Amino acid sequence: MRKIFYLLLFFGMLNELKAQGTVTLKENIFNNNRFKIDGQEAKAPEVARLMANFESSQKNFMEGHKQMRIGSGILILATGVGVAGLIDYLNSNGTQEDVNTYLLISGIGMGTGIIGGAIRGKGKKRVETGISEYNYLKDRSDLNQVSLQVSPAKFGLVFNF
Repeated sequence: MRKIFYLLLFFGMLNELKAQGTVTLKENIFNNNRFKIDGQEAKAPEVARLMANFESSQKNFMEGHKQMRIGSGILILATGVGVAGLIDYLNSNGTQEDVNTYLLISGIGMGTGIIGGAIRGKGKKRVETGISEYNYLKDRSDLNQVSLQVSPAKFGLVFNF
């Protein structure tokens, strides 16, 4: 009986060590990512370290986060190009050549912005997929437990897989 008690105690502690935090994603007003692990603010490297047991989730998360940062950078670049084109037009004489230059620069800025938005959107979906997959797999792995069941006729250990 003492061996069973120690075995259950060992599996209980193992389950506690295996328990990991739930990750959530929010974006602030500037569309910057805010990650939380069990309600505590966390940075992307901390979240990636937490996902180390689930490689596909970690890979989705890291690559998606990288795509989001690249997409945000391209959006900032597109905004700069648009503002530069507007400033150039306002400092010009307003001739047809100046209008054509402004339209060309604005078109380049809009096209760059569309590409940046698409890259950022794809990255956000990958981050969300990685977080959802991690939370699901983490909760699913908690189902693998050992429990002691006692009935009037018998008792024994039950392994749930």
